Amino acid sequence: MKAAVLHKCNKIEEQPLVIEDVNILKPRVGEVLIKVLSVGVCHSDLHVIEGRTPISLPCVCGHEIYGVVEEVGAHVTAVNIGDYVVATFIWPCGRCYNCASGLENLCENMAAIRPKGTLFNGATRLSLLDGSPLYIFLGGGFAEYAIIPESGVKVLPNELRKETSAILGCAVLSAYGAAMETGKVEVGESVAIFGAGGIGINIIQLCKAANASQIIAIDVIDKKLEWAKEFGATDIINSRETDPVKVIRELTDNKGVDVVFEAAGLADTAYQAVESVRIGGRVVLVGLMPVGSTAPLHSARVVRGGIKILGSYGGRPRVAFPRIFELVKKGLLDIDKQVTKRWKLEDVNHALLSLKRGEVIRSILVP
Repeated sequence: MKAAVLHKCNKIEEQPLVIEDVNILKPRVGEVLIKVLSVGVCHSDLHVIEGRTPISLPCVCGHEIYGVVEEVGAHVTAVNIGDYVVATFIWPCGRCYNCASGLENLCENMAAIRPKGTLFNGATRLSLLDGSPLYIFLGGGFAEYAIIPESGVKVLPNELRKETSAILGCAVLSAYGAAMETGKVEVGESVAIFGAGGIGINIIQLCKAANASQIIAIDVIDKKLEWAKEFGATDIINSRETDPVKVIRELTDNKGVDVVFEAAGLADTAYQAVESVRIGGRVVLVGLMPVGSTAPLHSARVVRGGIKILGSYGGRPRVAFPRIFELVKKGLLDIDKQVTKRWKLEDVNHALLSLKRGEVIRSILVP
């Protein structure tokens, strides 16, 4: 099969991904072979490609996968051959302490294999034509086929059998986990979202669905802020032109908002998020900063203000997906309008460059 292979980390402007023929084995126990019909292009992939997130190389990125099941391994019961599915980057093992405690998005066994680029048994199902191992970053969906543990795959209802459903696997699931499971936005609360990209736009939609009274979007790109308005933001702030903390306080009678979501993955915005929340409020960190990065923290304000700082990594797929499907079907989550560009697999480097430049909310590759 063909796949976009990363042999050496480099700036995306140097076009580091190479389309080449690779080998793929059959799925083993508990695994599913998916024919990739579309795959989302995410900043997490860009972090790996440009060397900001460590991973075993060579590897295949791509973790927002929509496709059809072509083969299943032994003891697979959640899906059948011919099912149209979405695959996500969260693969609960179902056995570790966190999975048993209802925190399957924080699966300890998944956390252990993530940087290794393997499946649960420590092996990869891909190899280069010379037989050397080819690793995967959370799915390996930048290819014609992918093998995923069945716990990371969910059968789609008929209404969602479409290419745009790929973004459910990360952009939507991560936003749902942040807004509904971690942030727990309540009716009438005010919220601010730093970063109006794929995850930020979905947090905006979910906060609107939860009947938040005020939804403030912050970004440095005017087009993204225009999109934020279209998806439900009540107020927008270009933080390149003005101090977002000052404006947020002006918009909230100097109190700050009830909940702040940091979805940009930047030190400055993490600091601003803490400064923008009210006393007793909640700050939800969603964006991933490069390994080694640190964010300044106004600790006295956090302590004296009783501010809760919460990390949010994805969502619980087996619990969240049925609810997400209903939100999409009822029109409370619009996934079609978010996909502002489609690319062929061979254009993957251009797709990632477009993402880096902030030209899209979400784009998809169609192998």
